[in-house]
Amino acid sequence: MVTAQDVRAADVERVRLPGSTRSLLTLTVLLVGMAVFTGGGSRDRGWGDALTQLLAWPVLLLAVWNLAGVEDGRKRLWLVGVAMLLPLGIALQWIAGITLTPWATERAIWSVLPAVAAFAAVLALPRQSRAVAAWAVVALATFSLLLGYLQLGAPQDSLLNPFPEWPPALNGLYANPNHQATSIAVALVLVLAWLLHRQPVPAEGAGSWWATRVAMGGVALFLLVGLPLTGSRAAVLIAAAAIIATPVANGWLRRRLRHGRRLALVAMIGGAIAGAFLLVSASAWLKVDQQQESRTAVYAATSRMALETLPAGTGVGSFVPWFEAHAPDSLVRRTYFNHAHSEYLQWWLEGGVLGLAWIALLLAFAVWARPRTGPDRPDWLAVGAWVGVVLILAHSAVDYPLRTPAMMTVAALLAGIAAAGRLGASEAQTP
Repeated sequence: MVTAQDVRAADVERVRLPGSTRSLLTLTVLLVGMAVFTGGGSRDRGWGDALTQLLAWPVLLLAVWNLAGVEDGRKRLWLVGVAMLLPLGIALQWIAGITLTPWATERAIWSVLPAVAAFAAVLALPRQSRAVAAWAVVALATFSLLLGYLQLGAPQDSLLNPFPEWPPALNGLYANPNHQATSIAVALVLVLAWLLHRQPVPAEGAGSWWATRVAMGGVALFLLVGLPLTGSRAAVLIAAAAIIATPVANGWLRRRLRHGRRLALVAMIGGAIAGAFLLVSASAWLKVDQQQESRTAVYAATSRMALETLPAGTGVGSFVPWFEAHAPDSLVRRTYFNHAHSEYLQWWLEGGVLGLAWIALLLAFAVWARPRTGPDRPDWLAVGAWVGVVLILAHSAVDYPLRTPAMMTVAALLAGIAAAGRLGASEAQTP
């Protein structure tokens, strides 16, 4: 059965994109590609980060220009304004002189611009172009995993390893295997959302239709097999939860409950078993963390420091010197902690009240941007993007993926796609 939504989507796909939209799409894909290829680590990579930040300016300006020609552009401009609160808040710390590391805070202002630009760009693009940007994220993650496999057979100082200071460990384009795992999980959710979307078999070209779905199923299997090989316990658990949540978010399970009780019962039992497995695995993971790692102690120390530095915080970028100077003796080692391994605790410490406000804003956005349910099934693109954003935010509780330009830009791109879907994306083309 072909629904009205399928007809609308097909009509949109046949629309030829105007020049400004094609330019914005090209620059957006280039921006995300540069961020992933040069920003897979949390340290400043010099020319790579600089070029990405410079490219963010024309992308942001062209996005704002295009939004002026969209029917509901004013609503979307408000969202861009909300996104701009992040660099403006960091700039406020720098201007007011309430940061312990002015140079690092100034650098942070520029580092968040690619994410803001990516968010604004997808808000200004029609659905057809947003889908292209999402598939670019999948392609980059798949390439990174393939590169990770090639790295395992190459020496540490090989050109295949963008971070030769670390031995190859299936990291791909990322310095940290946890962030590689997050990238894979996001791509897997996007592909799964597309596969679960009910697409009628066309009367003509059925062979191509099946070939595409088989190929995407192969990509999903490739990503699924590679995910646990990264060694990231948290990402695997969160990805498993996201995989379970995807058929719920797109209404697949609800439709099965309505039309197929046996299949729905099997799905519910499978979900219950998977949920129990997640709980057992999570408890085992926490036990390993307490026995073999120091993250729990870092969380406690960071929370104490954050309370002591309220309301202003220590300033964005000041975590390393502040933590080294105030860490308890049990955490003093030859190596230093570069991050709190929890985005929320580090934002609280560095941003103070503003950091807490940003956390509340992110959580409110995640609730607001959830896919809408109604007589028509939610768009797979909005579902995949929203679940991907929630996945990254969940992993941020125990790691720092958003400290890398790569994952920060990808997360912002997905957030823009989810927001556009939530607004009931107008498919009117920009001038």
